[in-house]
Amino acid sequence: MESLLPVIVKNPNKSKVPLMIAMPGENDSAPVEESTENQYGVEWARLNPPGPVSLWLWSTNAVYRAGSEAQRRQTLSEAIVELQRRVQNGDGQFGRKWSKSKISDALGMTVENASEENFEALERAVSVLCGVQWIRMNENERKLTCVPEDLRLWTADKPILWTRERYRSAGEIQGQFGLKALGKWISDREDDKWTIEYPVAEGTMDAMKAAYAAFGYGIPSTNNPKGRILKDDYARALGKVQAIRHLARATG
Repeated sequence: MESLLPVIVKNPNKSKVPLMIAMPGENDSAPVEESTENQYGVEWARLNPPGPVSLWLWSTNAVYRAGSEAQRRQTLSEAIVELQRRVQNGDGQFGRKWSKSKISDALGMTVENASEENFEALERAVSVLCGVQWIRMNENERKLTCVPEDLRLWTADKPILWTRERYRSAGEIQGQFGLKALGKWISDREDDKWTIEYPVAEGTMDAMKAAYAAFGYGIPSTNNPKGRILKDDYARALGKVQAIRHLARATG
């Protein structure tokens, strides 16, 4: 941490590093007690402190997982500062929508205080900088969100993480679990009436119509009250098929 002090002083976003506050009744000096449960094939544990950076550390760092609340808060703060430093040094490709300052600010936000835009930037930052991908489950709405949001960009060489809405739980599946298994897992949730945020394809109406037909499908469904198939219908249907095929073809 001492080597990072000059960086903190110079960092214009240093004030954004969150203050991690212990939950009432918790013992900062003792390891975190995690009550586990198994749902949907995922073994869940309480994630405290919550948040995408904490999810990454919990899922990939055994020392962080076994640490006390105070140790976790310290490690988390140091990790956030390091990620902000990397952003300022030009690490990561975040697209034209996200400037360095927006990404750095988002990294310093807690999930409770982040706006919807900052929340999206925070998830993108962790995914890009830490080389991870994860599923966020909203059990009240029975909805799955993918990070990165485009399943067609998921790769077999990156860990698959699991969390619940607002990042207060972290999960894992025991044994080998790659993209093919993820495709089956997502299909099972969809069969159980969960909503999946599939990617949306881009292109002209004719191009998407031809690509969709090439997969052996006919006409996609539509919510248009007049029953007319719109460009958006093809974009959603083609994006979903492309995502499913991408996972099914994965080697890992």
